Amino acid sequence: MSDNGAREVILSYLTTFGIKAGMRTASRNEVRDWCFLNQHRYGVNVGAETYKMQMTKMIIGTAKNVKEGHSEGFDNVFDRSSKGKTYLVVAKLSY
Repeated sequence: MSDNGAREVILSYLTTFGIKAGMRTASRNEVRDWCFLNQHRYGVNVGAETYKMQMTKMIIGTAKNVKEGHSEGFDNVFDRSSKGKTYLVVAKLSY
């Protein structure tokens, strides 16, 4: 059984497409779809909506990030400017 989850697949998306700090990702829907279609590579089996929720959790300073994020900051990946947008901006990579 894998210890990977939606977060790790999203981070793999960023790595696969060479997206670094300060760069804009594809649309949230494109990220979600890629993650859902490729999750088996990482030993993950979750619904597509899980990726949507996880992306929100990874935006620094959102309520979900503050309440549910790792205390070590592992979920602090996307910049606050991503909140409410159809795309995400990488703030820093925590892996």
